[in-house]
Amino acid sequence: MRRALAALLLTTATTAHAQYDKTITTVRASWHVPGIAVGVVKDDRVVYLKAFGVKEVGKPEALTTDTLFEIASTTKAFTTAAMAMLVDEKKMSWDDPVRDHIPTFHLADPQADALVTLRDLVSHRTGLSRHDEMWDETSWPRDEVIRRAGFVPLSKPIRAAYQYNNIMFAAAGDAVASAAKMPWEEFVRTRIFVPLAMTHTRISLAEWNTSDHASGHHYDSKSGSATAQPLHDYAAIAPAGTIKSCASDMTQWLRFQLGNGTIDGKRLVGADALQETKNPQIVVPFDANARDAAPETNVTTYAMGWNVQDFRGTLMVVHAGALNGFRTQVALLPKQHAGIVVLTNADRGRAARAIRNAIADQLLGAPARDWNTLELELERKSDEQDAARRRERDAKRNPAAKPTHDLAVYAGTYHDRAYGDATVALVNNALVLQWQRLSVPLVHYNYDAFTATDDAEDVDEMVQFRLDADGKVAGMDVFGEQFVRNDER
Repeated sequence: MRRALAALLLTTATTAHAQYDKTITTVRASWHVPGIAVGVVKDDRVVYLKAFGVKEVGKPEALTTDTLFEIASTTKAFTTAAMAMLVDEKKMSWDDPVRDHIPTFHLADPQADALVTLRDLVSHRTGLSRHDEMWDETSWPRDEVIRRAGFVPLSKPIRAAYQYNNIMFAAAGDAVASAAKMPWEEFVRTRIFVPLAMTHTRISLAEWNTSDHASGHHYDSKSGSATAQPLHDYAAIAPAGTIKSCASDMTQWLRFQLGNGTIDGKRLVGADALQETKNPQIVVPFDANARDAAPETNVTTYAMGWNVQDFRGTLMVVHAGALNGFRTQVALLPKQHAGIVVLTNADRGRAARAIRNAIADQLLGAPARDWNTLELELERKSDEQDAARRRERDAKRNPAAKPTHDLAVYAGTYHDRAYGDATVALVNNALVLQWQRLSVPLVHYNYDAFTATDDAEDVDEMVQFRLDADGKVAGMDVFGEQFVRNDER
């Protein structure tokens, strides 16, 4: 009987592995992803761990399950796990005012500023919208990014709506550092990476450069090819998204999470404190596009570093990551004691989601659904919607409209308290917007409106110049902010 049972289990596992292989190979080819690494945990055992493809297009070096990828925003759950450890030790509480740990922290709205707690920071409900340009295009250190974010007007009242925000998670990392009396990076390394035996996992760009790593890639739909892209140093928002890990290490992370804070019999954090990071805090809007993308999901919420949702009638705790030409999925199926990590080195997040869902179906014994075809169709529809929006925008444009001033009149320095100085320069009879690392040509659109587009920097902004009562150029609106002209005219 024992031999028969062992043979049956081996056959079942072999069949599942073959299906995983087929799914990943199909997705990789369909989406032109150079490399994919996947790990699956079930009942505290790593039941699948495999890498496919290459580290970089045009180079022969194959990926391994120890090759580093950017795990991007799946870093956020490491930050909230660190907070849970400190809550356990009574060095902080989820509902502490942020200024108990970061005295210089502020939000622009007085009411929100008075109320904001650590829980608000890590559940995306402070009322502050993303403003990723403040870390993506600058060399400002973390404390400066957080300080400047305090000058940005809130777009929603505090706790009124879900608004994803990386800068607030960076602030949560600083709160960890304050409570632990050590940098966030050191705390995460010593309290999480080391005890979980995540021996390959790194945080800094310097560590990445000396480690076995993949290259991120940008996919060009026009040419149908992926091109390696440089890795930017985003240390300013490290607690929100700069951990670099591999499939083998991430299976340890899955085991720890599914073990409710234990690994190999050793408890690292109390079960209640860690569970709090997975308790829903705010509803995530679920519009028609979201329903199309998640036909087996009815409700999505955000906890603290995790999305919490239903999937085929069971609980799924999940987070995606996107940074530097990498896309990541980390998913837990707590009731099935199962977890999935998908690491890809191309900026095509739907591919990683297709693999995640297909493997989840296998783990649940659910009827097969062609997630790959669904995601490809969703991308096609998304591209069509983007094109339709551009056509609608362009239809409102008056092709005969000219700028109200000579181009030289718009040139000058413009100031915003949060974003600092931006300049508009006249170069070869054309305007160029210059702000921090950005230098983007301005193309006339309509009257005093210009477009600023740079595909390489993922910039697509409308720049609207404002005139005062005398018809003089008084400011410009860009990045969602109102810059005031402050040069001599």
